[in-house]
Amino acid sequence: MFKKTLIAAALTTVAFSASAYEIGVNDEIAVEVYGVAAISAVSLNVGDNNQELRYPKTDADDKVTQTHTESTGYELENESRIGFRAGKNMTDSIHVFMQVESGYVGNFKNGGAGASGKLGVRDTFIGLGGDWGKVRFGRVLTPMYELIDWPYSNPGLGIVFDWGGSVKGYNDRHSDQVRYDSPTWGGFNFAASTGRGDSTSSDSYFYGLNAKYTFSTVTLMAGMESNQDFKGYEDMDVLTYLVGFEAGLPGGFSVAGAFKQADSSNSFVNANWKEQAGDASQGSYSLIAQYWNGPLGLKAGYAATLDSELNGQTQNDADTVVSFQVMGAVNGFVPYVRVAGRTLESVYVDADTDIVVRVGLEYGF
Repeated sequence: MFKKTLIAAALTTVAFSASAYEIGVNDEIAVEVYGVAAISAVSLNVGDNNQELRYPKTDADDKVTQTHTESTGYELENESRIGFRAGKNMTDSIHVFMQVESGYVGNFKNGGAGASGKLGVRDTFIGLGGDWGKVRFGRVLTPMYELIDWPYSNPGLGIVFDWGGSVKGYNDRHSDQVRYDSPTWGGFNFAASTGRGDSTSSDSYFYGLNAKYTFSTVTLMAGMESNQDFKGYEDMDVLTYLVGFEAGLPGGFSVAGAFKQADSSNSFVNANWKEQAGDASQGSYSLIAQYWNGPLGLKAGYAATLDSELNGQTQNDADTVVSFQVMGAVNGFVPYVRVAGRTLESVYVDADTDIVVRVGLEYGF
């Protein structure tokens, strides 16, 4: 990490010279520039499987445009991002801090090249902190999703354990949120947040928390999130909970595992991210093992959803993914190769296993 690059210094100079900044004393605040450089080549369907979509793709007029998968070959994914942090003590016991972070600058799928790389796409907030903990206002990860994202969706398990499945049950990185993180007392800490679900719906709110307890090399984790009028859908109430662990073992080994359950009342958001009538529930789990020997790391993961329940009837829509990754740590760089097999019954009719291969390089600064 580094401070006061020419760009950051220039931005600071402009801010200090603007009349809008003439509130209080113009003391300089250190600005930290940070980010991740990440590029990978990925093929999402090495075997060129031609599978029937459970939910055919349609255009704006609901005309069916695609009923089966189409091979797209490989693509380069640039997941690089950049952010800015700053902070200053307001009093002896209150530290004010802020952060603005871009999305993936190379993402071209949503609105053209770089469209998802705008500042503010990722964690962007203003916060207060002290010995009593910290509170952030703005766009941050919800407490439960923080656990889902890490450690339980890596390597390459997110298609099932993160955003996959037939019953969507939680927010991920979310705006209009107030989140509190406690200090650690004897190995225990927690986080709690609340905020608007969909700001265009007057009754759409969410509440969430997580808790962690660490003893020796073991960390126990739990989280929950409750959503009213989830995604702005009237009377759609969803409760999701998670329990998990992470443990370091002798000889460079570590393991982690979690189970989560989503229960949606009146209606639910299905695998096609559309509202569907009925009471629905679905469980899922993730298991991960990792080994490091000097600069070489090996990581394996398996995640699965159980068949969902719709109005008390079991559906045939369980998904699975198994993934193996070889990685290195070389002077701050992380080169890696990942191979995964995905069988997604929630997406395809009589699903086959798609083989996914990714080769990449990451560097944090």
